[in-house]
Amino acid sequence: MARPPEVTVGRSAVADCGYGVLAGVDLGRDAANLYDPSAPARTALRSVFEPLRAALLADPAGGLVLQGWPLRATSLAALADPPVAPALASAFARAVAAVEPSLPRGSSPASPAPAFDRLTTLLGALWAPLGTSAPMTCRVLDCPALGRHGRAVRLGDVFVVATALGVGGGLHPLMQVFHEAAHPVTDAAVLARLGPDALAARRTAPGTSGFAVHRAIESTAVAYGTAILEGPAADLLTDWEAWCHGSVYSG
Repeated sequence: MARPPEVTVGRSAVADCGYGVLAGVDLGRDAANLYDPSAPARTALRSVFEPLRAALLADPAGGLVLQGWPLRATSLAALADPPVAPALASAFARAVAAVEPSLPRGSSPASPAPAFDRLTTLLGALWAPLGTSAPMTCRVLDCPALGRHGRAVRLGDVFVVATALGVGGGLHPLMQVFHEAAHPVTDAAVLARLGPDALAARRTAPGTSGFAVHRAIESTAVAYGTAILEGPAADLLTDWEAWCHGSVYSG
C-alpha cells in the first residue's frame, strides 16, 4: 500500500474570497449551487451578483472552471483573472473586487472534530490503488463560505480540499473530505468509460444533456467510498450513508 498523505489544515484568503463570491449567486437546482441567503452582504452586493449570475447561466462550462479556480489561483490578483471567457471573467472580477474588502483577515481554521484524526488512514486506503501517483500532502482548507459543500483539486503532489470545518456536528467535514478524495481515484475510470468528450460535456444543472455525466462521476465516487469504508472503517458506514443521503455533495 502506498504511503498515506500528510494532512495539513489551514485557511486561504483566496478560497474564502472566491467561494464567498460564488456563494452569493443563486443557481437554483444546479448541483454546483453554493448560494447561502443567510450570508451577510448579499443584499448590498446584489448589483454585482446579478450580472455574475447571468454570466454563469450563459456559460455553464466556464462556471465549472470557476468552481475549482479559488483553489488553483495563487493570489487574490490571480483569482480576479480566471481562465474563462471574457464576459464571465469580467463579471467574476467585479464580484471579487466587491467581496474582497469585507473578508476577515488572519482568521484561524476551525478545530476539526476528533473523528478527523482518522482522515490519514482513510485517505491512504482511498489512494492505495494509485500507488506512487498518490499525492504526498492533503491540504484541507477551512472555508466557511462553502457551508456543507466541498471543492477539491489536485496540484501535483498536493491534493487541496476545501469545506467548512465548523458545520455538521463534526462528522460532515470528515465525510466531505473523504468523498472529495475519492474523485482522483474514480473520475478517470468513469471518463474513460464514457468517452473522450465526457468531461467537456459535463453539466451540473438537472435537465441538461451533460447532467448524466455529472451523476455518473458523483455516484461512482460515493460507491467507491462505501467499498473502502467496509474495510478499515466499517463503524463509519452508518454515518457515511446518512451523510450521502442528506448531503449536498456536488463534486
